[in-house]
Amino acid sequence: MSTPLLGLAFPFRIAASGPGDTARLAGVARSVGPDKLRDDVRALLLTRTGERVMRRDYGSRIERLRQEPNSTALRALVRHEIEQALRIHLPEVRITSPVQLAVDESQLTIAFEYAADPRDVVQRLEVVL
Repeated sequence: MSTPLLGLAFPFRIAASGPGDTARLAGVARSVGPDKLRDDVRALLLTRTGERVMRRDYGSRIERLRQEPNSTALRALVRHEIEQALRIHLPEVRITSPVQLAVDESQLTIAFEYAADPRDVVQRLEVVL
């Protein structure tokens, strides 16, 4: 049996203890299991390549595509960028559905489904740029 994925929540925030929860003090919010994996995928896709000081290759280049017209070529390019970022930085995650793009006046919404293991439940992620 493997240990569940555990780490800091994204976006970073301070969590207060709940009412009547005296065992847990306020501190840095954490996420576990599928929530942590979703946070990691979202953080990877929303980080521009070159943005992290000690990891210049971390991130994706989908941010630069936000002003492009919605087309078949754009969807293929976005999927390629997402798959490349996942393959390099989160190799256990695989996309299980077509990448869907929705363009509004000032934002690009990317939605897709993914799983980390063949036994895992498929998760849906929606990222707004």
